[in-house]
Amino acid sequence: MPFSGNVDPPGRQDDEYLAMNTATMTDPKTTVLPLLQASTWPGAAEAMAQVHALPVPTSKTEAWKYTRVGKLFNQPYAAPNGEATPALPARLPFDTTRVVFVNGHFRADLSDDLKDQKGVVIDSLKHHLSHGPVKEHYGTLAPTSERLFTAMNTAAPTDGLILLVTKGVKVEKPIHVLHITTRERQLIQPRDLFILQEGSEAEVIIEHIALDTPEAFVNSVRECVVGEGARLMIHKLRHEVNGPANISFEGCV
Repeated sequence: MPFSGNVDPPGRQDDEYLAMNTATMTDPKTTVLPLLQASTWPGAAEAMAQVHALPVPTSKTEAWKYTRVGKLFNQPYAAPNGEATPALPARLPFDTTRVVFVNGHFRADLSDDLKDQKGVVIDSLKHHLSHGPVKEHYGTLAPTSERLFTAMNTAAPTDGLILLVTKGVKVEKPIHVLHITTRERQLIQPRDLFILQEGSEAEVIIEHIALDTPEAFVNSVRECVVGEGARLMIHKLRHEVNGPANISFEGCV
């Protein structure tokens, strides 16, 4: 009797094919693993090991018993598209320094001049991974041993904001961080590090904008290190109509 259908006939199954499908049936994280591999960010290898080890939270997980996240792993995601050219919204009705991220990628061409105040660093975090303050504080407030989504972000951040305000400096105007998510089904993992040294001050407005992006997944981590006598004020705005799933971790010390 001739064989027909989509299943390999007996004796012809490929071992790799079987292994892949077995993994898909037993570990739903296989839909995101390809996007987390080969990262060179600090701690990526250790975080990836935790991604493999940690299960997807269910209603039986105490911290997630009212939030169903399993459906986030039903289908694969695309890598975030940093070259999209969305229309920018009107500026806020007061003077700010605007920093733009598109699908998690820093866009210098859409951002303001970020080097106009001495003692303040505002930039893409991945441009500063080898710098002393970043090496000292990156990853110290975002444990990956018990948090799958934090481990995913640490394994492969898309990009993020470094804000470093040196001792005694007050940032002259609010920093408006604009995150725009476009329509593709993407896994976007913003990673921020804010460091305010002793006696410094900064105000940050973080705005998320998306339209008709229900299949995207934004998984963010922000670490804030605030020195003695320093003051950090963060405002959050969200304008998302039928927008992406958002999960975030924030640590401050």
